[in-house]
Amino acid sequence: MNRSGKKWKAAAAVLALAVAAFAGGAAVIFREELRIAGSVRPVEGKANVYYMEADSDYHFEEFLEAGGASSDGEVSAFLTNCISNGFYQVDVTSEGPACSVISALDDGNSHVWGRNFDWDGSVPIIVKCVPKDGYASIATCDFKNITGSAETVPDNFAYKMLAITAIYVPMDGVNEAGLCVADLEVNEGGMEAVDTEKPDLTVTTAIRLVLNRAATVDEAVALLGQYDIHPSGGISHHLAISDASGASVSVEFVGGEMVVVETDCVTNFNLANGDTAAGGESAQERYELLCAVHQERGGILAADEVKDALWRVSKTEGEWRTQWSVVYRQDTQTLDYYFNAEYAEGISFSL
Repeated sequence: MNRSGKKWKAAAAVLALAVAAFAGGAAVIFREELRIAGSVRPVEGKANVYYMEADSDYHFEEFLEAGGASSDGEVSAFLTNCISNGFYQVDVTSEGPACSVISALDDGNSHVWGRNFDWDGSVPIIVKCVPKDGYASIATCDFKNITGSAETVPDNFAYKMLAITAIYVPMDGVNEAGLCVADLEVNEGGMEAVDTEKPDLTVTTAIRLVLNRAATVDEAVALLGQYDIHPSGGISHHLAISDASGASVSVEFVGGEMVVVETDCVTNFNLANGDTAAGGESAQERYELLCAVHQERGGILAADEVKDALWRVSKTEGEWRTQWSVVYRQDTQTLDYYFNAEYAEGISFSL
């Protein structure tokens, strides 16, 4: 059976499970899952863009207490048990985005942050998560990382249940403390295998950890340093992290070690190596353009200027195109989303 067929089989199993649960009077067993799945809705005016809310961390603390995961497969196994009590298999991958990030302060000294997510098709799910013992956050997931298809959307009960896994596979996000984080692909080199006595996290579950628990760059770096961080989707990654003070870094994984580089701009190569050409021509051009804008304004950019910078480095042709852009404004704790490199009118979400 091909990958698409397996996904449909899994979805049918979810639906059958739900029917059986209701018929047997056991819906209470899945009350948390049903509540989260019931919140999934399309974003008005935007094709194939969805929104979801979770008023819990959805077992993330349990996930950490169990030692985390060193692969997408281990994350899938954990979520299979949570969502379906083992009745069907949940598959999670995290394919690498070719993206851009810029961090700045506006003229009121408030943090402004922007990010482009460039990939070959996606189904964005904007996920608002309110853990009981952590920071509320809004993050963006690509449902394609769950289904394997940009044609499959969470528009029925079965796929809304599968959308719960988006909590564990954020591509970027911000929390109520003003901490921002994004996953970017590294085009050269590779994340070497690590196996120490530390517990394990994949890149996307590391993003969830940071969103839930970190208020500053220093706190985020300290948290990440407590874990062995593993790649997802068979590619290398680094994390762009910024906080409300304007502090901004790239957390990179070089030679089996975590390396932190102070920077306000990040694209698709490890800055620790000092070779801006390493990520390819596009990555270098986007990085240099963002740095030039940042330096020209002395690091002071309003939200519209950050949006303009994202527009200038967006990709509208070729295989890798800008799927979404997000501008975060610390003064109002508001995220402005723009989809498919269309910047005339955004959609706002607030923390």
